[in-house]
Amino acid sequence: KKNQTARSKRKEPKPMQYINKTMLNLPTSVEEITEETKRAFKAFDLQKKLEQATLAVSCSDLSAIQAIQLPSECTDFKEGCKGRDMEGAVTLDWRVDPFASMSDLTLLVYDGSGSGGVPYYVHTLPLVHGGRKSGFVAEQIKLQQSGKLSHNTHAGDYKIEIYVPPLAAKHIPEFLDYVYGRELKITTSNAPPLRYLANRFDLRDLYKDISTKFIPVDLEIGTAPMYCTLADQLKDFELRDRAIKVMAERMDKLNINSVKNLSPRLMRSLVQCEKLECSSEELSEKVAIWLRLHRELEQARDEALIGDYNGMDESRNSSASSMRKDDSETMTDEDFYWITHVQFMPKIAPSEALFYFKFGSQYPQVMNEVGSGSLKSRCLAAFSGKWAVDKLAAHVENKDAKPFDLYENLDLESKVELLEASMVGAKKMLTEKDEASKQQDAKDKDAKRSDEIMYKTNYESSSSSSPADKIMKVVVMGCGVQPANGIYIYKESGIDERTSSGSNLINNNTIVYEKEAIWNQKRVTFVLYPTTAGQYYSQHKLAVRQSNSQQTKTLYNSPTVMGLSGVIPELAWEVEGEMEGIHPPPQFVGKIEQPPAKSWNKSLTHSV
Repeated sequence: KKNQTARSKRKEPKPMQYINKTMLNLPTSVEEITEETKRAFKAFDLQKKLEQATLAVSCSDLSAIQAIQLPSECTDFKEGCKGRDMEGAVTLDWRVDPFASMSDLTLLVYDGSGSGGVPYYVHTLPLVHGGRKSGFVAEQIKLQQSGKLSHNTHAGDYKIEIYVPPLAAKHIPEFLDYVYGRELKITTSNAPPLRYLANRFDLRDLYKDISTKFIPVDLEIGTAPMYCTLADQLKDFELRDRAIKVMAERMDKLNINSVKNLSPRLMRSLVQCEKLECSSEELSEKVAIWLRLHRELEQARDEALIGDYNGMDESRNSSASSMRKDDSETMTDEDFYWITHVQFMPKIAPSEALFYFKFGSQYPQVMNEVGSGSLKSRCLAAFSGKWAVDKLAAHVENKDAKPFDLYENLDLESKVELLEASMVGAKKMLTEKDEASKQQDAKDKDAKRSDEIMYKTNYESSSSSSPADKIMKVVVMGCGVQPANGIYIYKESGIDERTSSGSNLINNNTIVYEKEAIWNQKRVTFVLYPTTAGQYYSQHKLAVRQSNSQQTKTLYNSPTVMGLSGVIPELAWEVEGEMEGIHPPPQFVGKIEQPPAKSWNKSLTHSV
């Protein structure tokens, strides 16, 4: 009865129609109920698959981890796990607290700084399984499991120690992010260290992507200096040499400011590269700019080091001093010697001769060398040229209007040496000017006498010809041998001698054209004649023959033409072999067509 009384006193619940429907998040349609049911079963099914795949697998068992067959929804680590967006999904992350993420591997990275290794608490699963697994980590774990490599960690955990250059150590976080499935953005600055880490950790896909896809496209004259510097820090000699080759092949186009951070050792490699494309004087100008920039960087580094030295206690002073002595960025006598070696820089630009003369005083072993190939001799030879002599003469005449600080800052002995070199240079220039004037006078006389002979021969041939005959003539214009230019008159040749190049005349009755002239103060005959060039081709030659000899010496060759008709090519003539002093070849060679002598005289009379 008491229970019945209590039940009667209990308040009855309100009917369902009075409950506020907003308190329940119920689907409003059959379609929504169906979709919610599908999603629930899909999540439950994926969870069951993961439990079955990883059931009874210990994190310390590498072979079991690598043998896991994950569901298709989560096997593609490279493109990201599709199940991570699900509500309640768990994602491995090396950046979170190692206890919370259940890290089972400690990666201890040493960069050689002496400050101890930097620990990274990671997981064996992403590092030894999937498309971004590390062959190095997998091998280390196998060695530890087999007992060949000891590790002093808690049971089931691993510890791997690795030594990398400081530059590579800075990119370990970015590298681990990639291993854990994040997208990697490759740039010029991170490509070399990531390439190094991919090779060190044996991530072959990443190494292949950087080495064969990104670097070949990105490595060019503008990025080569950065690649060279970074690769050298990583001791990636293959990439460093590729960058040096790119710079050397386009040294004439290289902005020298972009290589100011190259060490003296790397600059030596650039100057000595067998692919170097740059003239000697231009190279001396670029190296001089680099020496100035490097000196500024070295002075700034020294000032910074002095500041650090003053702020240290005595126990740290010795380490600072040793650091300065071991600094590979310091220019040595050997570096300066090879950067300015006569083999690569036989001529110094006159505008930079005084700079090398002054700068070289810091390296007495180099400047004290004797001989024509020494840097000092090359500087004095360059300073004896016209540019330097004119500049020094203008300064001596009026020091206020024409200042020359580099010269004024030299010691007295150096000034005397430069003045002596300038005097020798001035005398040499006067002698060369006189010789050039004499040679030009001789050439002008030869040309004048040759023209007189040509006019006389042309007149005689025209007068002696039958009125009914045409006068066959050829004109040569624009060749480097001035007496060879002018009108050539035909001659039926019966000669059968061979030319200096070994080509034969077409036949014994070949029509040749000749011109009497004076060349090098000697009477000569210039001959234009056709020769055979194979079975079906012919070629014309312009040769010279001494008055007392029948042997000809070929000066110019025409292009070959098909057939043996004797047609003279008008253009595209070339100099024979490597002969000097006769450039350029004829610019035009052609026949002169004119009417018979009788008709020509009538037309002339009518015009008068």
